[in-house]
Amino acid sequence: MEPLAGIRVVDLTSYIAGSYAAMMLADLGARVDKVESLEGDSFRELPGFHGWNRGKRSIAVNLKAPEGRAIVERLAARGDVVMENMRPGVADRLGVGEARLRGLNPRLIYCSITAFGSTGPYADRPGFDPLLQALAGVMTLQGFGGPPQYVRIAITDYYAAALGTQAVLAALFARERTGQGQRVETSLLQAALALQSGNVVDYAGKQSTFRDNPTYRLYQASDGEWLFLACGNQTFWVKLCTALRLERLADDPRFASWLLRLDNREALLPLLEETFRAKPRSHWLDVLAAHDIPAAPVQPLAEFMDDPAVRHHAMVREYDHPDVGRLRLMGQPLGFSATPARDPGPPPALGQHTGEVLRELGWDDAAIADLEARAVVRRPGAGAPGAPGTPLPRRQPPPPAPDRR
Repeated sequence: MEPLAGIRVVDLTSYIAGSYAAMMLADLGARVDKVESLEGDSFRELPGFHGWNRGKRSIAVNLKAPEGRAIVERLAARGDVVMENMRPGVADRLGVGEARLRGLNPRLIYCSITAFGSTGPYADRPGFDPLLQALAGVMTLQGFGGPPQYVRIAITDYYAAALGTQAVLAALFARERTGQGQRVETSLLQAALALQSGNVVDYAGKQSTFRDNPTYRLYQASDGEWLFLACGNQTFWVKLCTALRLERLADDPRFASWLLRLDNREALLPLLEETFRAKPRSHWLDVLAAHDIPAAPVQPLAEFMDDPAVRHHAMVREYDHPDVGRLRLMGQPLGFSATPARDPGPPPALGQHTGEVLRELGWDDAAIADLEARAVVRRPGAGAPGAPGTPLPRRQPPPPAPDRR
């Protein structure tokens, strides 16, 4: 049995942070019903939608209609968790806010993920991941003193999702002791600082470690390919000197610590650059690995998806999806020895489970047809497959690893 088997989640989210948070609960075995507008999630047209919504059931509902709100109310009354990432006040105006839904079900965990928090000077502003990267110093940090750089992984979205999921799990645990649900919330703003906990440190005399350290950076080899060298302590530094046949540097007092190598980088960097430019990347990766020195090739994500270690941990799954056909997605990233989390399945087509969910809630086929005719709900169009996709065999099955599925 999966860790969250029996937990029911009403997913009112869209975009990335909220959708991914709800998906993580689906990964752990919760039944997640994604309530979409009749037009679908705002990001449904993006390929990433499939990576943020796997394992869910989709029900397309018009929340502006009283009958549509009644559907969400019935889901919440029987559910354990409601998740939303609307701007503050929007859920209340739609009739699906915390006060209304927790009034129907005091055991409910109501999770809200916003851009800048539900209160405060920026609460009403629209916000997306790049804006928080800009505000929180992430872009200037990537620039190493040059022009700021945009990290094209939505890091504040993903970490806000992780924090939201963490809060939901803690609230579910607390409910086991108290019998009561509660509201939990986080924001992209809070995530932007929380993911930099090692950087949000300020005291008198603190030295900056964000300069370009010659032993912790990218290098280009003779074939034009790049690798990242990550010698983070003195032990690795000594090993590196041996591996590169620069033993004389190991005892050089200018390079005797991380901070000294920073202070004397103008002297050290040219030596290392010249050395790495002398031979191809494959040579250096073999040499560094033989000396137990942390390094990795710079490569596209598509290559990493086919990496032997990724295949071993079953971190890429393949499905036959009703909308896009053959679909490859991230696998299960958590392992449990006693309650393994199973593959939750692919993301749903829009409204794929509308009829199924409404029948579970007590509507009969005639009532469902009437709701559809009055544009309160939407089901897949004529000829659209309604059955969930099924996993396809992996081309190179990994060795059995039941605790890593």
